[in-house]
Amino acid sequence: MPLDQLANIAEISAVALVIVSLIYVGIQIKQNTKATEISTSHAFVDTFSKTVLEICRGKEFTDIYWRGLSGLSNLQGSEVAAFGAWTISACRAWELFYYQWKAHVFDDRLWVGWKAQFCDLFGYPGIQEIWSLRSHQFDVEFREFVDQQIVGAESKPLYVSHEAQT
Repeated sequence: MPLDQLANIAEISAVALVIVSLIYVGIQIKQNTKATEISTSHAFVDTFSKTVLEICRGKEFTDIYWRGLSGLSNLQGSEVAAFGAWTISACRAWELFYYQWKAHVFDDRLWVGWKAQFCDLFGYPGIQEIWSLRSHQFDVEFREFVDQQIVGAESKPLYVSHEAQT
């Protein structure tokens, strides 16, 4: 076989190997992206769960939280600080999740539920009051998102008090 034919065969083989390598790398990237999405979603759930667990840790904060949802006028002194700190912590978690959603780090289907939960929480006067006092601490884009799509959006109470059932 002439040398130029061997060179052509070698060239074709090299191109085929490059194509196979690119397909393999593409598959690896897709799998890595999926793993990153899952990891990010788990990290958010863990972060937010820790925030929510604060409500359950002791009757003292549970009482502050419950009264704070109805409005800051139901709280006194350090109770306002405790409720405000919890609310800002929850909003920070949502801000992080918002930017991860914007970056397409996880599936949009997850965002729908979290956004609805955020809307429901913002249906409470105390949360709205804290937001109006502390929203300047957040990035402009996130503030605009909250002000345009969350504050005043249709919400359903996260909790139904025993008193409301009777």
